[in-house]
Amino acid sequence: MEINVKAFQTAIQEENFEQINHSVTPAQAQADLTGALAPVFADLEAAINAGKLIQAQLTITSETPTYVRLETGVINLPFADSKKVSNFLDPDSMAPLKVYLIVATPDLNASDLHIDLVADAETYLAHPKANQAAVIAEVSEDLIRIKANHDAPKPVVKAAPANRAKTTRKTSTRKTTRKATTRKTATKKSTTRKAATKRTPAAKKGE
Repeated sequence: MEINVKAFQTAIQEENFEQINHSVTPAQAQADLTGALAPVFADLEAAINAGKLIQAQLTITSETPTYVRLETGVINLPFADSKKVSNFLDPDSMAPLKVYLIVATPDLNASDLHIDLVADAETYLAHPKANQAAVIAEVSEDLIRIKANHDAPKPVVKAAPANRAKTTRKTSTRKTTRKATTRKTATKKSTTRKAATKRTPAAKKGE
C-alpha cells in the first residue's frame, strides 16, 4: 500500500483525513488500557481498509492531558509537521503507507512527544493483534514514565530578593592641594664702593 508523497502532504495540509478522538480518565486508562484503546484500533483498521488517511486519538483527560495517537504516514513525523516531509522524501516519489504511534504530554520527556513506527499498513492489517499488543505495551510503559515524572519533586527555584540594595560606590574625591611655592626674589646686595679719596700731594717747601 503506497501513496504519492506530494499527495500525502496536500491531504494533510487540507485536513483531508479522518480525525477521531476518544476520551477516558486516568483511572479508566489505568484500569483497562486495552479497552480504552480498542475504539482507536477499530478506527485505524477501518480507515486503512477504506484507503483513507487517519489520525485516531485517545485523550487521557487530566489537568495536563496525555494524547495517544495512531497516524498513517510516510515518515516518522507527526501530521503537524507534514510540510517537512519533502526535506526527507522526493515529493514526486511513491512511499509505503505506515502506522505510527505518537504519545504527547509535557511530563513525557524534554520534547513533550515521541513517535514510534508500529508497522507498514499492510503488515498491520495482516497481524492486527500482535501490532495492537505492541502498541498497548508501549503506551503502558509511557504512562508509568509520565506518572513518575509528574510525581517527582520539582527543583526549587530561589526567588531573587524583591528589593536588592543598590551598591553605592563612594567616589573618593581627592583634593590635591598644591602649596603655592613662593619664590623669594633674591635681592642683590648693592655693593657700595667707597669713593677712593684722592691723596693731595704735600705742598713743596718754599712755595
